[in-house]
Amino acid sequence: MKYLLEEVAKIKMGKMFTSEKRFTREGIPYITEEALKKLSLEDDTSRLPKVDSTLKEQYSFSLVPAQSILLNKTNLKDTSIYQCKTDVCISHEIIAIIPNESILSSDYLFHFIKWYQHNNKKCDDYRLMIELPSIVIQHQVVQVLNAVQQLLTNKDYLVTAVKNLPKHFDNTSRQAKHHSNSLYQGFEQLHYLYIAMLNHIFNGDYLHDFPEYHACQRLCSH
Repeated sequence: MKYLLEEVAKIKMGKMFTSEKRFTREGIPYITEEALKKLSLEDDTSRLPKVDSTLKEQYSFSLVPAQSILLNKTNLKDTSIYQCKTDVCISHEIIAIIPNESILSSDYLFHFIKWYQHNNKKCDDYRLMIELPSIVIQHQVVQVLNAVQQLLTNKDYLVTAVKNLPKHFDNTSRQAKHHSNSLYQGFEQLHYLYIAMLNHIFNGDYLHDFPEYHACQRLCSH
């Protein structure tokens, strides 16, 4: 069954944070547009400014829960995409999509937006239509996608680690270069595989393999 994104998720705009005096060494990570672009490539919030968790939301910041999907543009074609692992505060440049997890898995939404973006569809998040199988099927679908995404997120660290092997062992320069090249090519292939998997899943082909999906479609048609 297809839904407008607004029907299965809350879309929340960030606010301007007016005083740096409210930043603390411990607290809730504060995400700006610049920080979001970095987080979409490398998931590390440890160096971000923190907001005192005892402050109330009327003090000019927006608090969003863990598993929210963060974007810096309403146009999905051009946006940076990040799924926050903890509660965060977002600046006025950021849009948060907070899924109703009883209907829409955050992981499923994350990969769906990745697929939508890759297909260069010019659509903003307020008009986005998403077809949802049962939450059980969504969880099955994202298990493999999450594993592949985790490898791709860590690819730079792994390739660099192999390249740095000659610093620790003698006579490994040639072998290390060969293995790092092979590893890099393997990640390139893995990226294409991830895109192919997204297309197979969100074009509807994969869902047709689930009997539960057909049963739900029949019920919805009556």
